[in-house]
Amino acid sequence: MSEATSADKRIPFSNRLLAFRALQQGLKFAYDNWRMWANYMVVALDVGELSEATRALGRLVEERSAKDGAAAVDEDVLERLVNAATRAQPDAAGGDSVEGTRHPNEGLLRQVSDLFDRVILPRVSSPRIFRARARLLTAQGRLEEALKAYLDAYQAGPAGTVQRGETDVEVWRAGVSEVEDIVDVLRNFGPRVEGYRWRLQAKSVLRTFMGRMRDFEDEPEWGRLVQLQEELTQEE
Repeated sequence: MSEATSADKRIPFSNRLLAFRALQQGLKFAYDNWRMWANYMVVALDVGELSEATRALGRLVEERSAKDGAAAVDEDVLERLVNAATRAQPDAAGGDSVEGTRHPNEGLLRQVSDLFDRVILPRVSSPRIFRARARLLTAQGRLEEALKAYLDAYQAGPAGTVQRGETDVEVWRAGVSEVEDIVDVLRNFGPRVEGYRWRLQAKSVLRTFMGRMRDFEDEPEWGRLVQLQEELTQEE
């Protein structure tokens, strides 16, 4: 999603709301016009009509995914919707939610969850889409599913897809960071899922990545991975 310019931000809210309503009316006569849905999505998000922004993103994916693949998903918009759906809301008395008693936007949470399950993931995926899904699942307390989504994101990213014989040191360094991140996720969430063999999973990630990247054994980051392996073994 393009960032609003300074001029856009100076447009009065009442005018932006009029634009939203105009597009809403226009879609009744141009339901299959994906460009109108794209504009509607951006304006809906801008005026706080998050349910409509979610619906519009879903329509865009339905219309464009066969041609554009994962690019049909505006990942910036998707992440903003996940942020809004999982953000703590004021309690019934109008006070602020306190840490440990979060009250997500349940209606939007259900709608965004349906967007993933029914519209996006049956058609397309990407590391950012999987990570956004993982955050949503975490907010719902579905930690085992969240772990799977985080692992799917890792496997779909550079570290998970890199092949033996890679020579780009920047790819190597980015991969090391991704490995460290997924091991941290497994450490944080794995112990909270009964029977989940998170250490075995973490060791497998490390072993596979290091096996593919042995040409980088002399790089300083290699020692970080060796240390991580040792820490996992000592924690058993």
